[in-house]
Amino acid sequence: FFAPRSVRDRRRSTAPTPTPTPRAMASSSELSAGVVACWKGLRAANPLVMCVTNRVTPQRVADVLLASGASPAMIDNPDEISEFCDLATTIGGAIYLNTGLHSAQVPALEAIAAWRQGREKAAPIIVDPVAYGATPWRTKKIDEVLAGVKPLVVKGNASEILAISGTAADGKGVDAGSTQPLQCLDAARAVAQRFGSVVSVSGSTDVVVEPGGRAVAVRDGDGGDGDKGRMLTRVTGTGCALGAVVAAACAPGTGADPFVATVAAHCAFTLAGRRAVERARGPGELSIFLQDELYLLKPEDLAEVEIEIL
Repeated sequence: FFAPRSVRDRRRSTAPTPTPTPRAMASSSELSAGVVACWKGLRAANPLVMCVTNRVTPQRVADVLLASGASPAMIDNPDEISEFCDLATTIGGAIYLNTGLHSAQVPALEAIAAWRQGREKAAPIIVDPVAYGATPWRTKKIDEVLAGVKPLVVKGNASEILAISGTAADGKGVDAGSTQPLQCLDAARAVAQRFGSVVSVSGSTDVVVEPGGRAVAVRDGDGGDGDKGRMLTRVTGTGCALGAVVAAACAPGTGADPFVATVAAHCAFTLAGRRAVERARGPGELSIFLQDELYLLKPEDLAEVEIEIL
C-alpha cells in the first residue's frame, strides 16, 4: 500500500504548482545538464508520488518509482483522497493519475478533480489518458478529468495524443497504433496549448513539448522490425510506469521546471530500457531488468541520451 520509507514526518516548504511558460530553448548540452541535475534532485528528495492507477499495473508502478528513488502511495479510496492530496502538496510530492477507468477508480478521479478546484496551491498532477478515444464514455470521462485537475503534464502514446487533439487516431484499445511520436508533433503542440500543460508522447523515440515553447525528441529506436526496443511493448505497464516517473521528476524538490523534468524522466526510462533490453532474452527478464537498470542509473549517465531540439 505504502512505500517502505515513511513520508509522514517530512516537512518541506511548498509553492503553488508552476504553470509552464514558454522559455528560450537551451542548447542540447545545457538541456542535458538540466536533466542530470533533475535526476540528482529526485534521488535526494525521495518525493512522495500519490498514484491513482489502473488495476493492472499498481505493483509495476510502485516498483519502478521505488527503483527510481521516489516514494509511492497507491491511493484510490475517495474517502481519503483529499487528505492525501493535501499531504502530497504539503511535503513537496506529486500526484499521478492513470485513467484505467475501472468502476472503482472513477469516484477517486472525481474526488481529485473536486479537490483541485479553487486551490491555488496544489501538488503537480500528471495525467496519462489511457485509451482516450476508444469509446465515447471513456473519452467523455477523460475529458472531465483533464478539465477538472488542471494537469501539469499530459503523458500519452501517439494515438492518445492524436485523439485528444481531435485528429483521427489509430490506437488499438489501450495500445498505440502505427503512428510514431514524431509524426504527431503538431497534435502534441495543440494539446499543450489547450491545457497549458507540458505534453509528452512515448514511443520508440519520445517527444516532449510545452505550450508555445520548447520541443525535443528523446532519441532511441525507430520502432521498426529490427528495433530491439520493441520488446518493451511485450511488458505490461511500461507506459504507465513511465508516467509515474514523470510525476516523480516534476515534484518540487527536484528543482527542475516541468519541461526539463519531463525530459529527464523520458531520458531515464530510455537509457534504463536500452540497457535492460541488451541483457534480456525475453519480456519476463526485461520486466525485472528494467527495474534494476533504473535503480542502477547514475545521474551523470543520463548525459548519454540523445536529445534533439525540434
